[in-house]
Amino acid sequence: MDCQETQQHVHEYLHNSLSEAEAQEITAHIANCDHCEAHYDVENLVNKVIQEACANDEPPAQVVDRILSHIRAIEAGEKH
Repeated sequence: MDCQETQQHVHEYLHNSLSEAEAQEITAHIANCDHCEAHYDVENLVNKVIQEACANDEPPAQVVDRILSHIRAIEAGEKH
């Protein structure tokens, strides 16, 4: 897996949404790539801040689906 693919899938990696094989590829890449490790660290920190800020708030499933859809579109390079 290259840097672009790794960075595109860090969000899913952090949320255990990848297959075991994909997760292992990302783990191996991050372990050997300082740039992707730094990207992972930032994403991980952002996720922790969001989780702490929203610890008692559950967004509606529809909102979550819409946000994830936009994230995937952005990662795929689609324009809005």
